[in-house]
Amino acid sequence: LLCAAVASEALRQPELERLRTRIIGAFFKALTSSSEEVVSAAKEGLAQVIRLHKLQKELLQHSLRPILLNLADYRKLTVPLLQRLSRLLQLLANFFNVTLGEKLLEHLRKWTDPDGLAKVRQNAKPGDDVKIATAIIELFRLLPPAPLKFIHSLVGITLQLEQGLPGTPAQGRLWSPYRGALLPYLCRHAPESVEYLLARLAQPAHARLLVSLLGHADGGPLRAELASNVPRLLGSTF
Repeated sequence: LLCAAVASEALRQPELERLRTRIIGAFFKALTSSSEEVVSAAKEGLAQVIRLHKLQKELLQHSLRPILLNLADYRKLTVPLLQRLSRLLQLLANFFNVTLGEKLLEHLRKWTDPDGLAKVRQNAKPGDDVKIATAIIELFRLLPPAPLKFIHSLVGITLQLEQGLPGTPAQGRLWSPYRGALLPYLCRHAPESVEYLLARLAQPAHARLLVSLLGHADGGPLRAELASNVPRLLGSTF
């Protein structure tokens, strides 16, 4: 019903601005729902708002404030919070800048630090530390494009996180939740990702990472990029 209302010509009238603002606020709040049906409707409603109305900066800041406040402290991160941010990025990526990516990297580094990880585990259920770090990595594919700024750090942190997983062999893993979360980001920036990994083929961890990504069913963009860059591959191999 609210989706239909926000698309109405009548709601664009200046005298209904207060009602329009309340409806938009309801959409933002609904993004936190555990019901996929409610979340889907909220995303549809916000998409219509963005398409048909000018989303006021003050309203956007007010709506984003609760989630951004929690993002400031890595100890407050939860999977539901990161899922909500993911839904917002799907709709409002252009309203964010690289600062968000830098903050997420800063948080991820806490997972590679024993003291930081211990603080995370104090407030999380068993296993949630892996789920939260995985959810953070998944967000990068939704950020405004800045591949050269994040690829090096994101790949390095992913490899470090894998070393902390129970049962990881000395030579590293063939796959992990972290690697699965990283793949969509690298595929989105396939030229830069392939160039980065080819330049590091002499490093076993990076070579194994590239092989595993190329062999994954969802690694098509990376395979296509590598196939179009055979001379670069040969130059890196021999």
